[in-house]
Amino acid sequence: MSDKINSVKEKLINDYIRKIDTAVEIYNSAIETDGEIFDLIIEIANVFEKDIPNLPGSLLLRTGTELRDASTTRAMLIMHLADSGIEYKGKSIEENVNEKRFWNSFIHWFETELPSLELLNDKYLRWDNWDGGMWFLELDYDNEFTLYRGTAYPDSLKNNTGDFSDIKSFIEIAYKYWIINSGECHYKFTIEVNDRFKIFKLPYRLQSGIVIKQGYKTTWPIDKIINYRMFERKIQFSEDMINSKDLMEKKSALDFIIDALQYLISTQGNSRNEQYKALALSVSNNMDGKVYAVVKKELDELMKLSNEYFDVRHNDYLNAAKEKREALNDSQFIEYLYNRAYAMLYLLRLKHKDVKEEVNGD
Repeated sequence: MSDKINSVKEKLINDYIRKIDTAVEIYNSAIETDGEIFDLIIEIANVFEKDIPNLPGSLLLRTGTELRDASTTRAMLIMHLADSGIEYKGKSIEENVNEKRFWNSFIHWFETELPSLELLNDKYLRWDNWDGGMWFLELDYDNEFTLYRGTAYPDSLKNNTGDFSDIKSFIEIAYKYWIINSGECHYKFTIEVNDRFKIFKLPYRLQSGIVIKQGYKTTWPIDKIINYRMFERKIQFSEDMINSKDLMEKKSALDFIIDALQYLISTQGNSRNEQYKALALSVSNNMDGKVYAVVKKELDELMKLSNEYFDVRHNDYLNAAKEKREALNDSQFIEYLYNRAYAMLYLLRLKHKDVKEEVNGD
């Protein structure tokens, strides 16, 4: 354990904690902060390199982990005080701040302003002649969630705990069932939702009625689930990890996306050639065309890259031909391979015909 903290160091730690709190507050405004949180966290890690040596290894430092890393750094500073018998008496830090503020803003708009915008189906509205007349929302959330999700209205939305999966469900149900089924109404609702995602710095967008995580550039959202446990979950893990600044997490993201692609390939037939053929045909049924040839060749190339060229999904030093697999140590090249595999997998998911809805996983 380090030497006992003196009054000067105690003040320094408290100052840094206050700086973290301020940075978090700024981050959650509509103003771009240009990485102030990460700059501050890195500074703290350097200053306390000897006192809190495990701090750098506890940080992710990637897009979307700003608040998580700020909370971790703050907690470790407070723990460092506690190790010397000093109680931190400042305020606590909130979790899921952006999600909570988004939901607080969105549900307020949804219940107070939306009813008068002529976007909601009439059956969810009630007109009151009092004080000149105004529309009021008449939505039984419990009934609607039971009807369309088979569950009661989530406690996380009632209590605003920041559970984004429940926020996502609410928005998607609203788009599909509560908003008037017209292009204009859907468009206006989508604009409102996406503007709020931007204001509260959430990396999502509403597209064609589906809330998707931003990253891959496309006008076609994935709206079907093939197999959650063996397939979709791996893709989700990969999407979270590829943005990490940590080399090993990027490699894990590549492992997951290739593993998901390998799973999809394995469901298409017995031999490798049959599998590639089936997937290529799902994209283009013209076996003499260039599209079919490109897809089939790209699948073969991606599997060759992962199984023979590089150390993807395998711990073996040599490949099947007893040749050395090359280690992947370049983060930018890993991202290139990831995006190449992701693009192919995305196309195959859009074209996939035999879909089994396995929403609840196992």
